Formats: sequence, structure tokens, C-alpha cells
Amino acid sequence: MTRDIVMAAAFGSHPTVAAFMMAYRFSNLLRRLLGEGALQSAFIPHFEEIRHKNPEKGAAFFRNMTWTLVVILLSIIAITELGLIGGASIATISVESRDIITLTALMFPGVLFICLYGLNISLLQCEGKYFVASVAPAAFNIVWIGAVIWLRGTPPERAMPMLAAAVIVAFAAQWLATEPGTRKLVRNVPRGKPVIFSKNIVTMGKALSLGTLGVAAMQINSALDAIFARIADAEGPAYLWYAIRLQQLPVALFGVAIMGALLPPLSRAIKSGNIIAFRNFIDFGIRRNIALTIPCSVILIVSGATCVNILYGRGNFDHEATLNTSMCLWAYSTGLLPATCVMLLSSAFYATKNYRLPTMITLLSVALNIVLNTVFVFGMNLGTVSVALATSISSWVNAALLTYALASHHGATISSKTRITALKIATASIIAAIGVTYLQYLTPYTTIWPRLLYAKFPRTFAIQFLQCSTELATFAILLIIIARIMNIHKTLMTHHKM
Repeated sequence: MTRDIVMAAAFGSHPTVAAFMMAYRFSNLLRRLLGEGALQSAFIPHFEEIRHKNPEKGAAFFRNMTWTLVVILLSIIAITELGLIGGASIATISVESRDIITLTALMFPGVLFICLYGLNISLLQCEGKYFVASVAPAAFNIVWIGAVIWLRGTPPERAMPMLAAAVIVAFAAQWLATEPGTRKLVRNVPRGKPVIFSKNIVTMGKALSLGTLGVAAMQINSALDAIFARIADAEGPAYLWYAIRLQQLPVALFGVAIMGALLPPLSRAIKSGNIIAFRNFIDFGIRRNIALTIPCSVILIVSGATCVNILYGRGNFDHEATLNTSMCLWAYSTGLLPATCVMLLSSAFYATKNYRLPTMITLLSVALNIVLNTVFVFGMNLGTVSVALATSISSWVNAALLTYALASHHGATISSKTRITALKIATASIIAAIGVTYLQYLTPYTTIWPRLLYAKFPRTFAIQFLQCSTELATFAILLIIIARIMNIHKTLMTHHKM
């Protein structure tokens, strides 16, 4: 979040900055394929199975997987760089497209480090070590922030290529932060040359292929979102970038964290044949996810503009950028709950080594998202906000289909306790939101959505802070009071046991 605040203040939503953000998405297409996504979900069940039989063989499997990944990634990087260089040299290509291709080529080698980081944190999570895996991205952001501060005042056209080069250094710093802990865990691996494409890796690769297809579709979908946003508005990708960072904060804190914590025990439960524990883990994860994400969704909708203004509303980030980013945030917030549930439900299928079904559902939701984007942007001319809205609608469909499939194949249904909890938390959150809405009507600077189109956002930090802190504190106090009355305060405020 600090990184994006600094980016917004230094460069705003300039079209060149939007091009940089598109290039960042394109250069990270492999990140979810061979890093933190499909590979991680495939590696953990196979590693747990091998380690269950022989810990030394499990460590050797990790070593072989690391070297195999290096060979694959270096080959892909070399081929891709040649293609990008050739694409940028085409005489008929537009200046805007050439900028995006050039920035993508500059950042693409960083995929080597981010994918190795993804493999390292998979091992750390299997060992129950979550702190280093979670804090390592801070190294990435520190390097990025330092580069932005150094480049502040430089025209975006000159600053973005240098920032793209700094991104590679940032990825390397993130990976290196996990290396000491990882090396310590595999120090007892038998000596010898690593086996590239070992039998176990080939077996895992077959299972990974379907999962990779689903993740590839999601990554392509993310890239297409940026393209649709660019078509709707030259600065559209920047609006989406800044908005989705606020939405991804609870996704990272809750969705990714819950998924990472539950995948190893889900895999062990399936391995031991304990289907009851498997179902209980899923229901527990959904209940915790609901308790955390519903209040976040509601407050982001009610006070989203206030949050955007205090975080980004300064420097080169003008009123129009604040308004458009706020609208995108509202649209993204409506899909926060299903987005986190999709991660959790998909991990349940990955634990059973069933990659086909979630992949097919992902492909369906991606197709729906593309259709909705086409209708919203070209047919209805709804602008950049419609891209975020299409993403949220697709997330709801994805989560609904995964829930149905999980109940059909494994009998893992959402318990009545979880349903009642969800209803109570939603009720408490809505009542608290009504209180915040009334407060907004009483304040001189109102960013409530009916008045947002002609509201003037305060640019003085003291007023921004007073407005934001008052709204968030009011929501939190009302939510806690109502939760106590409804006897759900323990669900909201503590890490209760399953």
C-alpha cells in the first residue's frame, strides 16, 4: 500500500504510468503458473506424500524441482525476450504499444526470482513456517519504493523504463529473503547432482497441466482486463491498479493466508482418508473467511472514496483520478467475498489432486468475464468501472459453481452454523454502514456515493485523516456493539478454534 501511495503521489495516473502497469501485468503472466499459483497447489500435495514416506526423499524432490524450474524459466525468458524485441521493432506498431512491449521486456526476467520465491514459500508452508513467507514481499516493496523516491520529479516517459529495471532487483530481494530458511530445511538432503525432470516431477507435471490451464486462463483474463480498461480510457489501467490494491489488501490478509494455511492439513487429511476432518477444515475456512471479508466489503463500499482520497489524494493524483479509482473500488468490493472463497474452495480440490474440475469452472468464469467486458465497454460504453464490475460478477459465478461441485463430489457443504454466522455478520455490517452513511451526511466534506459526482475531495491531509479515521472508527465501534448484541463478537474478534 505504501508503494502505491508513493507511486500515485510521484506519477499519478499518467498514460505512461498506465502503460507501465499493463506491462507489469503482462510480465507476470507466468507468476501464477510457475510460482505462487498452480505450481504451489500441485507441489504441496506431492511433497507431503513423498515426505510422509521418506523425509530425505522429500527434500531431494524439492531440490530437483528447484533446478528443473530454473531450466524451464531460463528457456522461457530467452524465447520471450527475443519475441518481445522483435515485436517492438515492427515499424507499423503504435508508440503506445511499443512502450508497453519495451517495459514488458525490461521486467520479464524478474519472473525467474518470483517463481523461485513461490516454490520456496511452498516448502516453508509445509513446514508450518509462515512468517518469512509472508514478510518477504516487504523486501520487494522497499526496493520499489526506493526507486520511485529516487526517480521522483523525472518525467514518466523516462522514469518508467528505469523503474522497470528496478522491479527485477526487487523480485530478487524478495526471493533472497526466503533462501536462508529454505536452505536450513533441506540441509540434510543427500549429496549428488540434482535430477532435472525426475520421475516425481514428471508425475506432478501431468497433474499440474490442468491446473496450469486454469491459472493461465485467469492470467490472460487479467491481462485482457487491462486492455479493455485501456480501450475505455487511456488512464484506465492505472485506475484499476490503484483500486485493486485496496481490494487485494483483505484478499492477501485473509484469502491467501487462509488458503496457504489450510492446503497442507487438507492434503494430510485426504492422505490419511479422514474425510470428516477434510470437510470440517473447509467449513472452518469458509466461516473464518466470511467473518473477515464481509465487514471489509461493506466498509470499502461505504467509505471507499474516503480511503482512496487519504491514500492517493495528493501530488499528481487529481480529483478525476480519485473519483474514477473510487468507482472501480466499489465495483471490486462487491466481489471480495467470492474472490477469497474461490481460493479456499480451489485449494480443497487441489488437495485431492483434482485439477480438472476447478480448471473447467475457471475457464467458464473467464469466458463470462470476457463477454461481460465486451458488452459493458463496447456495447454499453460504461467505462473503466465496468471492467471491475465484470470481474466481480465472474467471481460470484466461479464461487457458486465451485461450492456446488465440492458438495457433489466430496459432500463438503456449508454448515447451518456457517450460514447463520454469515447472515448475522452481514446484518451487523449493514447496520454499521448505515451509521457511517448518516455521519457522512453530517460532515462538510461528503464522499457518500450519491453526492460523489459533484463532491470536492479534501486535499489537506489533516482533513483527510479526520474524515477517514472518523468513518472507520464509527464503523468499527458500531460493528462491535451490534456483534455483541447478536452474540457474534467472538467470531469477529478472535481466532476461534475449529
